[in-house]
Amino acid sequence: MDRTLKIVSKLLDKFILPKYEDIMEYGTSSYNEFKEIEITFWMDGTDQEMEEEIVSECDSVLSIVGPTDYRFIYKFTTNGINFYTYS
Repeated sequence: MDRTLKIVSKLLDKFILPKYEDIMEYGTSSYNEFKEIEITFWMDGTDQEMEEEIVSECDSVLSIVGPTDYRFIYKFTTNGINFYTYS
């Protein structure tokens, strides 16, 4: 699993972060018992349209990893209190 998270992080660093300047940072975590990988984006500012665009772009980029048993969950926040979740 650690290897998968490293690959996910490298892909996000290379393809997603340079494209979206509003992403201040992100974190990844996994829940093996549920076969889920959660990606949390801390944003400078965001709206639903941008979040959906980022999710779509992440799905495209992460498809490079190939078929996987893991389900990706995306969370967005601007203040660390309210999270908006897409899966």
